[in-house]
Amino acid sequence: MSSADKQQNNSKKVVGKPFKKGQSGNPNGRPKKGLAIADILNAKSKEADESGETMKEKMLRKVYALATGPRPERWAVEFIADRTEGKALERIDQTTRLEPFKLIER
Repeated sequence: MSSADKQQNNSKKVVGKPFKKGQSGNPNGRPKKGLAIADILNAKSKEADESGETMKEKMLRKVYALATGPRPERWAVEFIADRTEGKALERIDQTTRLEPFKLIER
């Protein structure tokens, strides 16, 4: 194929809107992903063992034991406090004046 033939074939490429008006370029949409980690954990936490206790209840019992044991784990105490008392609000002080920053030169 000569260079003139290649140039002629290149000029036939569709530029801009390759689809008919009203037709989507991806009619089926984005493919579905697998389940999210939260979905898997939620499904697993509802499973019960032979005693009838769910996995979620077992996990919470262990977290409670770690929080109230002889040497309490800080993360376990915070986990329980955040879910019973609510997380503490962080206050951020902001200025609304539009003043330039002053650089300190040394």
